[in-house]
Amino acid sequence: MKGKSTCMKMLLGAGCLLIFAGSGWGTEPDAYGIVRQSRDLMDQARDSVAEMTMTLVNPKGGQRLRKLITYARRDEDGRDKSLLVFKSPPDVKGTSFLVWSDPEGDADQQWLYLPALGRVRQIATASKSESFMGTEFSYDDMGTHDIDDSTYTLLKSEEIEGVGCYVIEARPKEPHSYGKMILWIRSDNYIPVRTDFYDLKGRLLKQGRFSRIQTIKGIATPTLIEMENLTNGRKTILELSNIRYDTGLSEDLFTQRQMMRGR
Repeated sequence: MKGKSTCMKMLLGAGCLLIFAGSGWGTEPDAYGIVRQSRDLMDQARDSVAEMTMTLVNPKGGQRLRKLITYARRDEDGRDKSLLVFKSPPDVKGTSFLVWSDPEGDADQQWLYLPALGRVRQIATASKSESFMGTEFSYDDMGTHDIDDSTYTLLKSEEIEGVGCYVIEARPKEPHSYGKMILWIRSDNYIPVRTDFYDLKGRLLKQGRFSRIQTIKGIATPTLIEMENLTNGRKTILELSNIRYDTGLSEDLFTQRQMMRGR
């Protein structure tokens, strides 16, 4: 199976990065190898459950809070599945979002259930660059991506807040929502620290940050994820809590029928 990567592996706690003795600060390994190592370490858990607080921050500092439950599982055939359910406030309660990856490397499938409409809507490929539920994450950000669909270049090594990082440029091989991404990955344990997202004209659009690492069942898990939109001044903050790995989630949970139950 090809290597998959997704923001939501961290956002949903599908299995983040297991800290280990890396290659060490000051070495210059292959860029693809660094990214592959980091992504492979995200697959330590078979399934996960987590509570999430989502904070939407407007340019003036005003905030809106949402509460969610997230589930993730890898099937026997290697397909990653995730389900996100909004629990509050009332205007979004019961809304759910389901993602199925394709183990053969093709585009993932995504569905959104809005209680007010009473039906499940599949997200079309043409809509994946749109905002997910008014956040600074797009549907594309919430999906899965084959790491072999991009090329990688090691630009340099630098420190962020005293921590050594590899700085890597990722460019999609085929047309994509982003022209490129710049990744900061810690050189001591391969935990991602920051990602900058650029549009097709090379303009910086958004910046993602990953912090507040907790080790849960031996898995080092970023529990604070921030996505700042540099074009409109808005920010979305995700805080994970009560994270549980390998709980034995059933495959039946990740279905359109279950989406409508608002579990």
